[in-house]
Amino acid sequence: MGEFHIRSLTHAQGEIQYVTHPRLWGHGLGTAIGRQLLHIGFHQHGMHRIYATCDPRNAASAAVLNKLGMTHEGHLRHTMELRDGWRDSAIFSILATEWRTNTSS
Repeated sequence: MGEFHIRSLTHAQGEIQYVTHPRLWGHGLGTAIGRQLLHIGFHQHGMHRIYATCDPRNAASAAVLNKLGMTHEGHLRHTMELRDGWRDSAIFSILATEWRTNTSS
């Protein structure tokens, strides 16, 4: 399951989010969902930049974002409060020109 959100029409910025059931981890589903969401963002909505965040402790999710050609931009502190306390976020992004280069091969 995934979502694409337009965060700024003026600046052509969007965000992708995805989640898969643990029983489906390791089968490429997250990568497939992410590719489709990036396609929607860049081709249907004309975004310039799309970003995603993940828990820095979640190496598998970071690997998916890397597979999608996204660049790790940094670490955001205390972005969400969950049951176990405050959670940090790693932020990744990809630009439209990078997506075109990534998908043209």
